[in-house]
Amino acid sequence: MKILFDHQVFSLQRYGGISRYFANLNQVINTIPDNSSRIAALYSKNEYLKKYQFPLSNAVGKSLLGSKQKRNYAWNRRYSRWNVRLADYDVFHPTYYDPYFIKYKKKPCVVTVHDMVHELYPEYFADATEMINRKRKVIQQADALIAISEHTRQDIIKVYPELASKITVVYHGYIFNESQPAYLELPEQYILFVGERWHYKNFPLFIQGMAPILKGNQYLNLICAGGGAFNGHEIQLLQSYGIGAQCLQMNVTDSILKQLYAQAQLFVFPSLLEGFGLPLLEAFASGCPVACSDTTAFPEVGGDAAIYFDPQNIEAIKSAVNQILSSIPLQQELKRKGLQQLQRFAFDDCVQNTLKVYQSLL
Repeated sequence: MKILFDHQVFSLQRYGGISRYFANLNQVINTIPDNSSRIAALYSKNEYLKKYQFPLSNAVGKSLLGSKQKRNYAWNRRYSRWNVRLADYDVFHPTYYDPYFIKYKKKPCVVTVHDMVHELYPEYFADATEMINRKRKVIQQADALIAISEHTRQDIIKVYPELASKITVVYHGYIFNESQPAYLELPEQYILFVGERWHYKNFPLFIQGMAPILKGNQYLNLICAGGGAFNGHEIQLLQSYGIGAQCLQMNVTDSILKQLYAQAQLFVFPSLLEGFGLPLLEAFASGCPVACSDTTAFPEVGGDAAIYFDPQNIEAIKSAVNQILSSIPLQQELKRKGLQQLQRFAFDDCVQNTLKVYQSLL
């Protein structure tokens, strides 16, 4: 069975959960007898595809496409379209929601739906209408849909009940990264926040919950991994609570992120909305205690390996974090349960269940 992935997420992301998911799928499928896959892109700077040989993985590609994302996207899109029309594959799996391929596809198409945030909470996004329209075209034309959690499946059905029979739940899996953790000098005590901080990620309310905890312990810090440097509003927010000096932002590689999880007092995930929540698995794998929201897919993924809180309740956030910080036995229990919960999300299971969806269309 031959699978074709397109360029989209690899043209858009250097790091990110969706590109990691597709890069890992592509890698593992190619180790399974009688199956193969490839990515229809000319060039990508995606960190999870460093070893992948694109047609322009050379100095020419870097010179022509490496510095201009729009140009890179446009050329990769043309190359993906050509590959779709060529039809040298059994199943096509686009990596995001650009409908460019619809009139050219000649073989079955599978689409992974990561969440329905734009459809259910359009007020968070300036481009909600455009994204909803593009995504609707893609998922309605798909022959099968993969939802990354039961919660996401239910959200799809809320918006498009007629698509229920197309949907299969295939959980994300965690693939252990063989890279060694980095060896950075880090604060001795810190709470970890990972990823973007905008809109539904709930960062301002999270800071309100963290402020009294940080002010009560001058040796405790907050490290925000990824998401770009603090913007002016965030700096003003941190300073208004008197915790600016205890809050750091770091751009991270996989090895740095692994060290951050491993040495943190705990990881806090206060997001209001997530289709899955891959950082939960990353924390579990590194033996990092977790406090997270009790909404959307979090309880489904975290099981009994996390302390949950109402993400819209400042006191609840503060209480959950303090509960973990103040109890070494609880920290050890959460680390143990996290490793147990991780076993439910083996990446081989993700791949095998994805292959079953592909095979069902042939």
